Amino acid sequence: MASILSSPSSSTRSLSARQMPVMASVCKAVWHNRWLVLVASLWLQACAGVGYAFGSFSPLVKQELGYSQQQITILGIAKDLGASIGLMAGSLSGIIPVWCLVAVGALHNLIGYGWLWLIVTDRASVLPIWAVCILIFVGTNGETYFNTATLVTNVRNFPKSRGHVVGILKGFCGLCSAIFTQIYVTFFSPDEGAYLAIVAIGPAIVAFMVMLVIRPIRAKQRTEQTQSESWGFAFIYGDCGILAVYLMGVLILQDIMAVNYDLKLMIALILLVLVAVPLLTPLVAWVAREKMVTSRNDEIIQHITNVPVTMDKQYDRRLTEPLLRASEKSDIKDAHLNQEVHDPEKTGIGFTSSDLGNPQFGPESRAGSFSGSVGMSELEDEKPADIDLLSEREREGIIVQIRRRILHAAADGAVRVKRKRGPHRGEDFTLWQAILKADFWLLFFVLLCGAGTGMAAIDNMGQISESQGYPNSNVFVSMTSIFNFAGRLLGGYFSEMLARNYGLPRSWALGVAEGCMAAGDFLIAMGWPNTLYAGTLLVGMGYGAHWGIIPPIISELFGMKNFGMLYNFYTMATPAGVLFFSGFLAGYLYDVEAAKQHIGAFTTAGLQNSTHIFSYYHLRTSTNCTGAICFRSAFLVMMGVCIFGMILTTILSIRTQKVYKNLYYKVTLS
Repeated sequence: MASILSSPSSSTRSLSARQMPVMASVCKAVWHNRWLVLVASLWLQACAGVGYAFGSFSPLVKQELGYSQQQITILGIAKDLGASIGLMAGSLSGIIPVWCLVAVGALHNLIGYGWLWLIVTDRASVLPIWAVCILIFVGTNGETYFNTATLVTNVRNFPKSRGHVVGILKGFCGLCSAIFTQIYVTFFSPDEGAYLAIVAIGPAIVAFMVMLVIRPIRAKQRTEQTQSESWGFAFIYGDCGILAVYLMGVLILQDIMAVNYDLKLMIALILLVLVAVPLLTPLVAWVAREKMVTSRNDEIIQHITNVPVTMDKQYDRRLTEPLLRASEKSDIKDAHLNQEVHDPEKTGIGFTSSDLGNPQFGPESRAGSFSGSVGMSELEDEKPADIDLLSEREREGIIVQIRRRILHAAADGAVRVKRKRGPHRGEDFTLWQAILKADFWLLFFVLLCGAGTGMAAIDNMGQISESQGYPNSNVFVSMTSIFNFAGRLLGGYFSEMLARNYGLPRSWALGVAEGCMAAGDFLIAMGWPNTLYAGTLLVGMGYGAHWGIIPPIISELFGMKNFGMLYNFYTMATPAGVLFFSGFLAGYLYDVEAAKQHIGAFTTAGLQNSTHIFSYYHLRTSTNCTGAICFRSAFLVMMGVCIFGMILTTILSIRTQKVYKNLYYKVTLS
């Protein structure tokens, strides 16, 4: 009887023992799933864009510390410098593990904004403005560590979907302000100091939660196949679209009616659920992979049952191959030799069989040797002009024949193959090699025109809405965040379509983004009734699109080896632009217009008196401006700068056309 009674427990233990290896295998598969890394990176990025929340808490800092608009502008410049100077993060990315980068960024954010919160809420003594600038710089500089860790890791994990990965990651970064605003409105309003506390504590909490998950996954460890990428990205894009529409609807609802606490709580909970939904992406990718495997197996079975003759022919060929003539054997040997020479896994040189036209050069050999030196220049010289009109099979055959002729001629001494002088477009550049290239500076100044003017508009959005008579400035700050999010997604998506489907440079999409920003700047400058909504949409989407397009261009033109350093150098274009467009232009002109509105009695002649000069300066630094005139001149100038940026993108696109044809030529032939 005792044995009978004990049998259920023993069977349960044996069942558990059998299940343990299965569970361990499942856990290992999930841990080595690159989609899990991407989801953790999305959550970190959703809290990393604290710089975009500056427009929400800057009025509080201005009021509590008694700052003028120009002083707030100086704080905004410090914020932009902190968010953009990431050379230290880029340098450390090749030295320390990814989790260390995330931890350093969390500490930066906590120390900088935590101390600022203590000052604003009278829990710490007030510091001079230069010290406050340092605090904001340190706090926002944490973003560079988050961005470097997530971008470098995921671009390497998804090398064939760079545009999608960058667009989604940078999109969630732009969503930070809207998420923080909803959390504040639901749980902490009307305590204005609580918003700054969320900015200080929120990113640090999330960073410490996910820092061990964000790491590169080696190709051999990945538990899913590349073919399932489209399903995973489609699922995330769908969630992002729902999230953007939901946040926009919430903003409109809160703007037109009073929302009670219960409704606010429901809004916040739905928002958190939508942010958590991407966690299902590994499951979606797994289902897609299983369907593909099943479909492939069915095709193989059908092929085997329907075409037995083909197998017999292959068998007969193996039997009769020794009977081939010596000349035929020589041709076959040459073909195999040519294939081995160009197999990068064996020699590290030549062209990959999966992506012909994408050179992978090895180290230069001794003088007179041709190994590793056949590259793009020789192929471009020898290719016929009408090769693009041929079919894919014919084009591949011609390229193989040209490479074989060049190699044999170089081996016989008939030709002298060109030797490289540094890397070419598409290969791995160091920072010092890249800054000597015209493409590098063209892309930098395009970013300066677009991101510089865009960030200047975002930093001043609170003051712009107040000056034009809109009662709730937080609405426009949140709208900017949402449209910034949408622009990053769309920029990454459409630039990926241009590159992969049509073989066109991604920089054409940058030109469209610059055009949107020029139109938005014009609408904001005019200040017509309700045009601020449309202007905010265009500027937000145009600015966001830059960050969904620029990183993939960097990796495609200058390689992945030093991507972290190169990307963080480019981000310095933003504070350089903001320093001029916001600090020297918008802030100065705003204070001048404010002074004009409050000292109409002063004339140019009267300002010669020193007392009048003092009064004029005092009024300039202590008054507000009302009307569209406050920012009109500044935004008209920024509109012209964006048009100039469109011209630069056209030049860059023409220069890099061949790079994209070589990178994605298979798609362009189809």
